Amino acid sequence: MGKLIVLESLDGGGKTTQSKIIKDYMDLHRLPYTYFHFPMYGHNQFSDIISRFLRGEFGNVNEVDPYFIATQYAMDQWKFKPELEHSLSRGHVLLDRYVFSNLAYQGAKVNTVGESQVIREWIYDLSFKFLKMPYPDLTIFFDVPIEIVKKRLEENRTENRDYLNGKQDIHESDIDYQETVRSMYRELQGFNGYRIIECADSSMNIYNPNQLFWKYEDLLKRVLIN
Repeated sequence: MGKLIVLESLDGGGKTTQSKIIKDYMDLHRLPYTYFHFPMYGHNQFSDIISRFLRGEFGNVNEVDPYFIATQYAMDQWKFKPELEHSLSRGHVLLDRYVFSNLAYQGAKVNTVGESQVIREWIYDLSFKFLKMPYPDLTIFFDVPIEIVKKRLEENRTENRDYLNGKQDIHESDIDYQETVRSMYRELQGFNGYRIIECADSSMNIYNPNQLFWKYEDLLKRVLIN
């Protein structure tokens, strides 16, 4: 079985750039791998519901029951489970977003710490215990300061935007929500295989993509090669 590597970040957090660097690294070391991006837009009826949700067709972020949308994300991943397991049987798998993304984004939608803990545990159990999704060998959260995320989200982003049909993503349009999501991601530290990589120095200077890769290259190497 190959290793399951997951990249997580806020929207506009640089996962796409880092995934390209990691793919080049795997090619250099002749490591067999496949790459996937969740949600699996266009693959199943659950990803279609997620697209409609992110376009705002069901209401704003705080108007949609987080348990409902958490289930859509979990089932989207479950529908892809046979392909995911087949790919792992043939080599490594690199995922852009996975279960911890669901924990962070839905945990940020409730009003109290206690409620957040409850929904995160519920999603975790649903995904890994009930649906028996493969647990990642390594999850990397790229922690980008919220000021930089805000600037990036204000830019004209064109990659992987077909699901919006020209509309704005309701998750991306709420910067206060993004800040709460960041807190949720940071609270996930301690889960097996979950690592936080700081993407800026103490002066808020963002590391360039290669510098950032060097910060976790040894960690990646231990998982993939050793």
